[in-house]
Amino acid sequence: MNHRQSFLKGALILSAAGAISKILGAIYRIPLARLIGAEGIGLYQMAYPIYTTILALATAGVPVAISILIARKETQGFPGESRRILRVSLLLLAVFGLLLTLLVMASAKFLALHVLQDGRAYYAIVAVAPAIFLAGLMSVFRGYFQGQQTMLPTAVSQVVEQIFRVTAVLFLAYLLFPRGLEFAAAGATFGAVVGGLGGLLVLLWFYHWHRRQQKQAGLSLAHTSTSSWSLAAEMVRLAVPVSFGAVVLPLVQMLDAVIVPGRLLALNYSTPEATALYGYLAGMAAVLISLPTIFTISISTSLVPAVSEALTRQDRGLLNERLNYGFRAGAMISFPAAAGLYILAFPICDLLYGHAEAGVPLEPLAFSAIVLAAFQISSAGLQGIGKPEIAMRHLIITGVFKVIFNYSLTSVPALNIRGAAIGTVLAFTIGSLLNTISLGKSTGIHYEIWRMLRLALYTIIMAIATRSFYNGLLGLDIGSHLATVLAILCGMIIYALLLLLTREMDLEMVKRLTGR
Repeated sequence: MNHRQSFLKGALILSAAGAISKILGAIYRIPLARLIGAEGIGLYQMAYPIYTTILALATAGVPVAISILIARKETQGFPGESRRILRVSLLLLAVFGLLLTLLVMASAKFLALHVLQDGRAYYAIVAVAPAIFLAGLMSVFRGYFQGQQTMLPTAVSQVVEQIFRVTAVLFLAYLLFPRGLEFAAAGATFGAVVGGLGGLLVLLWFYHWHRRQQKQAGLSLAHTSTSSWSLAAEMVRLAVPVSFGAVVLPLVQMLDAVIVPGRLLALNYSTPEATALYGYLAGMAAVLISLPTIFTISISTSLVPAVSEALTRQDRGLLNERLNYGFRAGAMISFPAAAGLYILAFPICDLLYGHAEAGVPLEPLAFSAIVLAAFQISSAGLQGIGKPEIAMRHLIITGVFKVIFNYSLTSVPALNIRGAAIGTVLAFTIGSLLNTISLGKSTGIHYEIWRMLRLALYTIIMAIATRSFYNGLLGLDIGSHLATVLAILCGMIIYALLLLLTREMDLEMVKRLTGR
């Protein structure tokens, strides 16, 4: 772990881990639902939003803040300072996480009876609470390794955490099912605690191995005279905006769940129709948009310490190169994803869900893949240069616009559910523009506009060829499902060939991905 991975290779590692975790997280719900039924799943889902919201508020900004601080100190030649940052952060998060865990446990009865309005959720809330403490400790170690620009510990711990969690969810739900649904649901939520223990053990092993490597290398752990309090204060200053920003989207999504069906009801849709339309948007189309974000979030995570290191070196050329590599990699993923989801919206929804109607909101929502990628990567750039508060401010503005657009556009009869999808695209377009303008002013980056336009052109060529191929297959009486799969494969091959032939995906980028 002495060498530093390129941020693109780190992004690839995190993307693979994220994909595995997402697949595991989707698969286990099938046997769980069959075991405890819709009511049991309802109790299980009741506790999780409380857990995830508190978790985001408490820990979302911690890995970002620690990775920035450690990348700075390592670049300045003070590896001993990284150790101090780790110790201070562990103490801070251990105390904070323990207090939050106890607070959730103490409030569980009130939350179950008066917020969730189902006393049986009490057991699930209490069972999941200790996971907050463990997640806080994991976030510190992940931030430490990300600051070293080594993403393997984070990736492995994520996969192990998910494996332990899924196994524990199913085993404990099965074991406690005879005692009642509330206990089965509590056993399932306790899976988060078991997963947290597994992930933390992996990170501790990696840290022990890392320390041993440092000793064998005879690394001098030089450090500055900066007080521990100053390090803690700086970590909190960087972490708080990111953590608060992480809570914005869940809150906006909760508002959407009220606003969008309400606006549809105002258009004289029946309650079942309004619920179904919202399900097409939030439960089907939005899930497909989240797939490319697995990769763009990974790029963003790797980009933060890489940008911080370049800024600390005061190497403007390196800073410009890394930021543009981030945007370029994000565009290579989000452009074809958006195009594919747009041109094959109805066939894809029919293939995956058996509900082609979900293609109605998916068509306009497909373009959010591009603006979401731009927003995530530009936010990472702002975090990397030590200005997370700007990204948080723009996220709040984006959230406000999203609520306004969703309310007003869904009310238009000709748009209905499409209006909510268009509102999301417009809101994140505004947010990504605000971010990229601020990043440009702060860093002086020269954005590769012409390269982005070329990638857009290749995407259009790929989209036309893919749709034509799909239509041709239908003309040969090949079934829609098989035609959809073959058309997607065709599009991927065409796009890859275009990138290779035009040298957009060149040998240099391959070297960065493979670390060779």
